[in-house]
Amino acid sequence: MPLFSYRLSYANETRTTELRKSNPQGWLLQAVEATFPDVASRHAADIRRLRFEKVTDRKQTWLAKLGDGPNELVIHIVQV
Repeated sequence: MPLFSYRLSYANETRTTELRKSNPQGWLLQAVEATFPDVASRHAADIRRLRFEKVTDRKQTWLAKLGDGPNELVIHIVQV
C-alpha cells in the first residue's frame, strides 16, 4: 500500500502528516483531522467533496484548496 504525505497550510501555519492508504482522496478528511481538527470539524462535508488537481511536471503530486473566511486551507499531497 502506498504512503502519502499530506502537507497542509492554513493561516500561516504548515503541518504534515503521512498516511499509508490505498488512495489519497479517500482519506483526506482523516489527514485534515490529524493536522487542523478545528477546520475539519467546521468543513467535513466540504473536505469530502474536494477534488485534487494534478500538479504539472511533478510526479505523483496533487493540490487542493478550501476557503475558510479570510483564510485558505491548501493541501499538497505527494506519494512517497
